[in-house]
Amino acid sequence: MGTDRNRETILRFFDALSRHDWDAVADCLADDFVFYPGPDERETVRGREAFVESDRELVEGLPDLTVEVLDVVAEGDVVASRLRVSGTHQGEFMGIPASGNHVELEIANFSRCDEHGKIVEDRDFVDSLALMQQLGVDPETFGG
Repeated sequence: MGTDRNRETILRFFDALSRHDWDAVADCLADDFVFYPGPDERETVRGREAFVESDRELVEGLPDLTVEVLDVVAEGDVVASRLRVSGTHQGEFMGIPASGNHVELEIANFSRCDEHGKIVEDRDFVDSLALMQQLGVDPETFGG
């Protein structure tokens, strides 16, 4: 039963992200939630409120951001998802001024849920080069 519940939590979570329903997003997360957006540990987001705030900022840069779940597999407390994330770069994003470019990426995501069906850990694996190219940024010069 926990595996099915965890799968449903992840589906609700990504649906809430697509709708930009921050209360519903927060409801899926444990208080001590940790998000790893990439391999750099300095980018780790700790806490439910901090994550919701970081995603609000993401949507300021990509106001039509949507998350489509392409595949989802659950085993025990771990849920693996393949996602298609898309949006239009209409505001500052990652320090990059709006380009008007459409961005569409497939992302691998792994989440871990607690015994209450709340997400305690979330990891994204993103093709950063493809993202930079779609934003119209030279990855060689990005960040200095």
